[in-house]
Amino acid sequence: MNKQSLVLAFALSFSVPTVTLACYDHMMFNADQMGLVQGTIARMAGLVPPEPVFDVEHPAMAKVQIGEKNVVTISYTRPFFSKNVLMKVKATSNVILDVEEVVLDERSGSVSVGYELADGSGYESIILTVSGEHDGKQVNQSSQIYLRGV
Repeated sequence: MNKQSLVLAFALSFSVPTVTLACYDHMMFNADQMGLVQGTIARMAGLVPPEPVFDVEHPAMAKVQIGEKNVVTISYTRPFFSKNVLMKVKATSNVILDVEEVVLDERSGSVSVGYELADGSGYESIILTVSGEHDGKQVNQSSQIYLRGV
């Protein structure tokens, strides 16, 4: 390797932002916070996940008393032309759910899901999967609520 190519490689390595070198899950990689050119390159390279179709909002974690009934409220918004939208609710083995499926007929709203954390469990989770049709394609989207027993 000659001296010019070594200097060029060294200069290019410092011109690349450190955010793009790191895993976007751990560094909260957000292409919107990058410049126009860098954000476009990140999107074209597939480094940025696609925008979610269904907007689902819920708490990331809940502290619950073991053996008591609890309720979590999940807010959602779906696109105007989406159809056959269904939310499936699953949980780990130590969580007892009141409902397993909810049909999301309205464009936006909220759903309350009752659950109970069984004895002897400390860290459990509730998994929400929203599926439906949008732009002629079947879309599945998942999110998770972590439960901590106290």
